[in-house]
Amino acid sequence: MCPGCYKMNVDGYCVQCRKKLFEGAKVSPLLGFDAPAVDNLAEYQQRTKRLSISGVQLKYSLRLEDKELKLVETGGQYIIKPIPPGTLLQHPAIAPENEHLTMQIAEQVFGIKTAANALIYFKDGVPSYITRRFDVKPNGKKYLQEDMAQLSGRNKHTAKPGEDFKYDGTYEEIGALIKRYVAAYPPALEQLFKLVLFNYIFSNGDAHLKNFSLIETVMGDYTLSPAYDLMCTLLHIPNESDLALDLYHGCYNSKFYGSYGYFGQSDFRIFADKLGIQPIRVQRLLTQMLSGRKTVFTMIGNSFLPDDQKQAYLDKYEERLRRLGMTEQMIAAVIDPEHPGVYAPTGKPVILTFMNRPVVAGFFVSTPDSEKLKQENKYTFVTAANARQYQKTRDNSLLTIIDADELINAAFTEDY
Repeated sequence: MCPGCYKMNVDGYCVQCRKKLFEGAKVSPLLGFDAPAVDNLAEYQQRTKRLSISGVQLKYSLRLEDKELKLVETGGQYIIKPIPPGTLLQHPAIAPENEHLTMQIAEQVFGIKTAANALIYFKDGVPSYITRRFDVKPNGKKYLQEDMAQLSGRNKHTAKPGEDFKYDGTYEEIGALIKRYVAAYPPALEQLFKLVLFNYIFSNGDAHLKNFSLIETVMGDYTLSPAYDLMCTLLHIPNESDLALDLYHGCYNSKFYGSYGYFGQSDFRIFADKLGIQPIRVQRLLTQMLSGRKTVFTMIGNSFLPDDQKQAYLDKYEERLRRLGMTEQMIAAVIDPEHPGVYAPTGKPVILTFMNRPVVAGFFVSTPDSEKLKQENKYTFVTAANARQYQKTRDNSLLTIIDADELINAAFTEDY
């Protein structure tokens, strides 16, 4: 299996991954040197930079020379992240594959542009995460790049005592910086929205200001950089926050958060509105991000995580999906896959499962209020018990309003 994209029946990196990572060169997934250890730590320490999860993850610089990756102090083209040292994290040995899997899901399932990445192994067989630097030009010079902490003027000198500046901000503020510095900002804002929602769905509680950057393009303007440092941090830090930054100012005062104690789909619609994304685009993006369950399951199963951690990763993903409910398109696909429509006629009732209510069986019915309600992801519905009477009388008092933000599942069954 390719340690880059999980392609089956491949010895080493597949052709596509070699092209992305190494300009097509046939590079071995086995490095020519051992993992960091007591006897070689001095050499590694000369090239150490701290990164990511609570400041405990290390990274080192590599350069490709004659189809071989070598550890270098300057002029690096790649970054490797070995298994984090110490015991500050739970399950540190899975950190490389956790990041690799999460990055691959982002790109392969959801079309999020990411830094080229793969697993690679030290000479002694210990795994590491490798990523190609996207800020290095073919001639070795660098594209200008600034992260959102830099762009917002935040650093250790401006932070209050005891505070970490990279967690001081909101994703709404990142959107404002994109509008300020990116000429073609509408697609960049959609990219930001997808990335923030992705981090929430996959329990990445460390997506702080320095993990979002603007980078110079070949045309000399700026755009949002490829995604990097994506991983399920909840696997390593059980008490990790849901998000590293607030969604927007006042997000914890939202009605949904007040009811459930976590963010739901309505909070992300508010966030998208503050970014200025059109509602029809928001609906499509939400549907895309909430509809990849089967493919995600397959990728988790194909990953190099141990079986117990595959299940833990899957459980956390399922729990976040549960928080975010369903969209109109998701419901419609259940009712009539060939001609999707929430109010398409059905010969048997649809079974609805909610976050905090009993299962309900019945039919979606269109009324004069339906179009207005759809804007809030709400739909008119008659229960199976009231369906015959409603069909005769059209008495609107027999109807109920379904809030799809609270809907876990919709399905047909022969039990009714």
